[in-house]
Amino acid sequence: MLASFVLIALFTGFQHETKKFKTMVVTIVLVLLFQFIIIDPIKFIVLSIDSATWPKKHIVNYRTDMTKEKYNHLDYLRTRLKSLKSQLMITIEHRNEKLNERYSHIMKDLRLYGTYFLVLLMVIIVHQDPLLYYNTNAVRTLLSYNTTSSLGLKEIRYMEQVYDFIELTLIKGFNRSRRAQDTGWLQIPQMKRLGVIRLRQLRHIDNIGAYDPRWDYSHNMPEWKKPFIRLHYEDKYWRIYEPWRPLQHTPSLEDGLLLRFNHYGHDMDYPELAGYVALLSAGPHNSLKVLRFLKRYNWMDLRNTSALFIDFTMFNVDSNIFTICTLLVENTNFGLQLTRASVQSTKLLESLDQMSHSKIIVMLLYLIIVIQFCRSLVVKLWYNRGAIKKAWNKVDVVIFILNIILLSLIVLRVWEVAKLLKMLKESTTRDYLNFQRPMRLYQLINIIMGFLVCITTLRLWKVLQFASVFSVFTKTLYMAWPAVASTALIIIIFLMGLGMAVAIINGNHNEYFQKLLKCIIACLCFAFGFSSEVHPKDMFHGGKTLGIVLYLVLVFIIAVVLMNVFAALIFSYFENAEQDRKENKGDSRINFLQFLRVEYAHALALCGCRYLRRKYRPHGRTVRENIAWAMYRQELVRSKSSSIVVEKKPSDEELRFQYRRRIELLLGLSAILTVQVELIERMMLGDKNGNLPGSSGSSDSSDSDIPDMYRKSKTSKV
Repeated sequence: MLASFVLIALFTGFQHETKKFKTMVVTIVLVLLFQFIIIDPIKFIVLSIDSATWPKKHIVNYRTDMTKEKYNHLDYLRTRLKSLKSQLMITIEHRNEKLNERYSHIMKDLRLYGTYFLVLLMVIIVHQDPLLYYNTNAVRTLLSYNTTSSLGLKEIRYMEQVYDFIELTLIKGFNRSRRAQDTGWLQIPQMKRLGVIRLRQLRHIDNIGAYDPRWDYSHNMPEWKKPFIRLHYEDKYWRIYEPWRPLQHTPSLEDGLLLRFNHYGHDMDYPELAGYVALLSAGPHNSLKVLRFLKRYNWMDLRNTSALFIDFTMFNVDSNIFTICTLLVENTNFGLQLTRASVQSTKLLESLDQMSHSKIIVMLLYLIIVIQFCRSLVVKLWYNRGAIKKAWNKVDVVIFILNIILLSLIVLRVWEVAKLLKMLKESTTRDYLNFQRPMRLYQLINIIMGFLVCITTLRLWKVLQFASVFSVFTKTLYMAWPAVASTALIIIIFLMGLGMAVAIINGNHNEYFQKLLKCIIACLCFAFGFSSEVHPKDMFHGGKTLGIVLYLVLVFIIAVVLMNVFAALIFSYFENAEQDRKENKGDSRINFLQFLRVEYAHALALCGCRYLRRKYRPHGRTVRENIAWAMYRQELVRSKSSSIVVEKKPSDEELRFQYRRRIELLLGLSAILTVQVELIERMMLGDKNGNLPGSSGSSDSSDSDIPDMYRKSKTSKV
């Protein structure tokens, strides 16, 4: 089928457009997959029901026509020679059927999980775009620092500077020609703003103290006056009164799963679905009017405003990149403003005409491999219901569930983007387009793919247990986990205590020691040698004596003593496991590579591996002289090694096993030489069918061990 498609594409005499060709290829593949996955099972179900309901008596007449193909004695000898050569490879070690069956299952699992793992890595490679990092870094830098025509977010220190930042950077920076349709960014002209800018502030009722704040959800009049009065002309001038009302959102499953999260600030955490919202306009003139109105009526004040979020989305058509920006300005209790710029870049438009050929091929391969994986899992569990109790089969079920979730998230993201694009097409200059939901879906897809890589690596680790390195390491972890877990628990206790002490004493003097979890992570990184951000002087704010004690506990006890004990425990158990493996090495079992060499000997021969073997070179000597010379060299090497290393004498069982293997090898070589001599004799002295002259009288006795299909046909005389 693939060859037919290629020939049709090359020699039909016309060329398709790239978009149309991609659509045709994907459609053909999807139709074939639909036939193999859905239509064929339905067909087989119908045939099985028909066969079970109306059984038919099948009369099978087996007839063998031996005169159809003529075989002679030379064909028999050639077949016999191939059979003996194959039997010569199957030594006594290869006759352990349980081991062969185990290696056969390992080969199937290695082919399935290895292919799935490689294709999954390819999907991650084609899914990632290095331009996203550079776009995120550039936009964050341009929004955070001053330029010749804009005010940087990090330069905001007081509440009044927030209005200046919005006016200079966000309103005038996106409207160069004073037209509502011209929303290009002054810093990067290729970027266009989608929709309007949303200002969302969170207001607390009481002063911020030791407890979690209570957010304000009450309705207010301009200048936050109460009581709230509904005016009769409110519907016409709704933009005037909307900033004084809490955010209204329709409860839905998507919002509950995707938007119910908190923004992490310097002082506290802020919910996404709360606050008071003010929308700017698309044009600069109306946006400045809205901003002046908010400033005149004190929409942001120092007493109750806790945080201000500035949300907007930009789109770069040339690189197909959406940039979702969330700028946070926190109003602290000491009067200053703390800022943070959260910029996230993603590619949400991924239609067939925008995807590369390599990405389409990789995605189709991944789809096929996932279908094979699901088929293997279903067949395994269908014929053996108790297999679900095994841990590794549960891991396979988890991989299957994660793939289903991944497919669902991709479909949901495409639906969300299509809905937003339709809204963008029909929107006016007053609509805000919230791209947070598709962005959250994009992040969830990345997280699911990360979990898939981790759990597939774990499953592949189980398959690779045939290798001694993996088996020894696994045995080491199994033997050492109680001691290692106890040592790790002691390290965690020391880190917790040290982190609490450092956070209490030095938390007000270093941002890395401000919060407990962040302080513990900083101490752990410093213990491992990552001292680029945390310096020893940061621990001496509580005094030199206390600083020296904290520094010695961190560097000496945790980094030197406990970490070395942790590593020494693993090393000692590793030595014990390696010693056990060496003691059991005398077991007469083949390894996995030896099994593959015999199992796929014909395939290796076809691939040309037989040409890689060492050829016989006489070096001007006879065969007998070469054999004598090789034996002499072996004896010389054995004598030198025995004088240096004392080898362990083999046991009687090992000697008997070696003797039996050599006898079988000699008998196999003798049989091969006998057949080769007879084959040469009949080819040189016999006729074209291999019959020797003068052997007609003894044909019955000489052909007694030949199968009937290779015997000479005899004609009866009438």
